[in-house]
Amino acid sequence: MSSPLRAGAGRVVDAVAVSERRRVLVALGLPFVFWLAVHLSANLGILSLALAGALAAYLYTRRTARATLTAGFAGAGLLLIALFLLQLYLLDAGGSTESLSGAAERLAGWVLSGAVLLALGASLSGIGRREE
Repeated sequence: MSSPLRAGAGRVVDAVAVSERRRVLVALGLPFVFWLAVHLSANLGILSLALAGALAAYLYTRRTARATLTAGFAGAGLLLIALFLLQLYLLDAGGSTESLSGAAERLAGWVLSGAVLLALGASLSGIGRREE
């Protein structure tokens, strides 16, 4: 990661680390944004809410702001990729008339967003190891 990006990420982590209240706000806010994005883009019923709740519980157990942000971005990325694969499976197993390639193209934003979030989480994790 380049120096300006590292400095920007460090400022975000420092802003979250100011108080426990901010860390908890991030631990609840990231899953809410995840749920809202998934809920508005797909009809998955209560599954999106359950996944967001599980992500919030996991983030709440992280001890530091850096660990909370890293786990939040990486966790949301993994969940988006998993939901992409689940949607493809459900289309295929359900006997949909839509082709898998058409569904993959339609849902490509999920897997791309998931990959970006995973990379962001990995880079935040790497910043923490280099600075310690």
